[in-house]
Amino acid sequence: MRFSGTESSALPGLLALDGSSGATGIAIGLETPSAQPLPLNQASDKLLLQAGSTNIALKAYVQGEPDALRNQRIERGPFSAVATFNLEYE
Repeated sequence: MRFSGTESSALPGLLALDGSSGATGIAIGLETPSAQPLPLNQASDKLLLQAGSTNIALKAYVQGEPDALRNQRIERGPFSAVATFNLEYE
């Protein structure tokens, strides 16, 4: 399993916001329910699939960029980002 998209230059492994976003100074991270990071553009550990339906639970979070936090320059506003979800079967 892998999520691909535009990576934040300030927070490698996290998803950068789209250019149309009003918010600044943040990036979006993905993780498992047990808080294991799912870095962007990297394959995750293998998952075992069960017969029938399989649910893959994920969490997203917002993290402030180090410079934006240090200089108190996080701007509020609407934001969006796009990640592509890829699965490979073996």
